[in-house]
Amino acid sequence: MQRRLFRLFFGISLILFFMFGIGPLLDEMPYIRPMVQFIEEREIDATALYYTESEEFSEAAINMRSSMDYAPRKL
Repeated sequence: MQRRLFRLFFGISLILFFMFGIGPLLDEMPYIRPMVQFIEEREIDATALYYTESEEFSEAAINMRSSMDYAPRKL
């Protein structure tokens, strides 16, 4: 039983370490920072499951759907 509890707390600790330790450090990396700034400037909820309420993402979804529906086909 103690081993199971240790593994549980270790797993939870690992998740918290990545969320509050590694995650914020990744935001400051030079190739990720422009994307973070883009999301912050447009006040996009990056944790949302659906982005249809954001104009940029709804347009992108329409374009992707059209590209798939009307893709060139071999004859």
